[in-house]
Amino acid sequence: MKKYSGYIYIVLGAVCLLIAAYIIKNNLDESLAAGEASNQLLSGVIAQIPDTVLAAEKGDMPVADVDGRSFIGTVEIPSLGLLLPIQSEWATDNAKVSVCRYKGSVYENDLIIAGHNYTEHFGRLNELNSGDEVIVTDMNGKSFYFIVSNIETLGAYDVEEMEKGEWDLTLFTCTIGGANRVTVRCEATGEVSETGTVPDVIDAAQKSKHIRK
Repeated sequence: MKKYSGYIYIVLGAVCLLIAAYIIKNNLDESLAAGEASNQLLSGVIAQIPDTVLAAEKGDMPVADVDGRSFIGTVEIPSLGLLLPIQSEWATDNAKVSVCRYKGSVYENDLIIAGHNYTEHFGRLNELNSGDEVIVTDMNGKSFYFIVSNIETLGAYDVEEMEKGEWDLTLFTCTIGGANRVTVRCEATGEVSETGTVPDVIDAAQKSKHIRK
């Protein structure tokens, strides 16, 4: 009987390993698909940014349509090698292809950007350090520069805490399993690209691995 029990445990262990391998592969496939989708949309967003920076507006950020989706610009995190398009509104379907505005405006210094924990999206936010640079560019080609000030972990449903405080920019993503949210708080440096100059994001896009040649 003990002999048969040993075989059962071996079989169960093998099944568990196969399930784990399937989950890992599925997650990797989803991340790659999300990265590919984001790359394609980024190309469309960059194509609609003017050759010279236009004056920034107040209030609502201008929106551009790409493949039936609405975008307010891009977010760049140089230390993670990321340059991503930002959809204008958060929705489950939207988040499968790019990061999204959760609420706010870069003009009002209260922008919150949410993204899935795909490696190609916001999955590496926990690797950021205080002082790391984050750049948000609107559809007028104007870039707004921020530095990471604080990184915290919040509960998945702690909306009040997410929106609490006078942070100039917040980035967040769910942890694996979705129990918590990695939340990155940023402060504006006061640096913005000058009106009439070539948008900084155009050069960043040409250098980025996220624009596949």
